[in-house]
Amino acid sequence: MDSEKSFHATLSMFDAHVNLLEALHGKPAMATVSSFSGGFFTGKPQTHDHSHLLGMRGEAQGVDCTQLMLHFRPTPHGYILTLKNPGEYYNKLISKSWLEVLGAENSNTVNPTRFILIDHQQNIITRTNINTQHTPISLMTATNKYVGGLRMRGSPYIYLAETEEKSKITFILSLRESV
Repeated sequence: MDSEKSFHATLSMFDAHVNLLEALHGKPAMATVSSFSGGFFTGKPQTHDHSHLLGMRGEAQGVDCTQLMLHFRPTPHGYILTLKNPGEYYNKLISKSWLEVLGAENSNTVNPTRFILIDHQQNIITRTNINTQHTPISLMTATNKYVGGLRMRGSPYIYLAETEEKSKITFILSLRESV
């Protein structure tokens, strides 16, 4: 995969917006999440700012939202994704950030999450296989987990996180000229 070129693209969905929770719901995107472990309550609910985490929301909810712009940089084990939307998180990496949830992390992250592009026939694809402006894809992490929607107890948001195949999301990858 090293010989493949990097590229810029947006990720969207047919019926939902995808972006950082800050862009989807405003800043701060606060969530009060209860901690549970093995069926046992492990402490009082904690409120945290989840503005930097990736999520999705229905098209009809709220105001229009900018598309999630990413730079895809190839590595031998998948693509490293970098945010290219203007603002506080510009040039931050998309990586596991909180539990299984993906979010914006510093570019000096020691072990960033790598993503593999999967087509509708379950084949791994790279930039050289993408022949159209808009391509339906799923994302899989290098740990063989799909990117899908995840709800957390106590949070009003739907997060993008590592999930099982049954919860995977089909995204629309739209190629962009180099930014």
